[in-house]
Amino acid sequence: MMASTVVKRLGLPGLLGTLLLAGAAWCQWDWLPQQRDQAEVQASKARQLRHELLQSAQAIGGPASTLTPAEAWQALWQKMPEAAQRTPLQSAVMASARDRGLILTTVQFNGTAQGSTGLWRQRLILPVEGRYADVRAWLGQLLSEPALSLDALDIQRADVMSDAVKAKVSISLWWRQAPVLTKGVR
Repeated sequence: MMASTVVKRLGLPGLLGTLLLAGAAWCQWDWLPQQRDQAEVQASKARQLRHELLQSAQAIGGPASTLTPAEAWQALWQKMPEAAQRTPLQSAVMASARDRGLILTTVQFNGTAQGSTGLWRQRLILPVEGRYADVRAWLGQLLSEPALSLDALDIQRADVMSDAVKAKVSISLWWRQAPVLTKGVR
């Protein structure tokens, strides 16, 4: 009898407000502390994993990287091929496809300078045909090249029982050239 009197006095808005207040209190005192505890456990696991990875890298003989971002960029810059090597790089990509027995029909080239840093990006779109295993091996060989990145890959198989596929591979070749000097506008 007492509960029905309280409900009548509060009305629907008061009852909803009380329920929302109770839900907020439950979130504050029960659910939120559980979430914080879980986050702390995950952070602890991440720190432990980071520590183990650093130890294993040092055990293998790879020193922990103490390079600043500028030093890391400089080290990467020195490993990039020079502009004079661009034609052999492009030829090597196409020759490696032919060496794997892939049919390379046409190649689309699109090159652009990446700002004024002297970094050049040559995009190649290569439609190839051949066996799936050959396409996969060729891609593995390409990805071992540090100055190459895979941008997109589309593989289609006309017959599910066939090993023959058609692939459209989009890659980028990267090299360095003299930085572009820009003149100030007066």
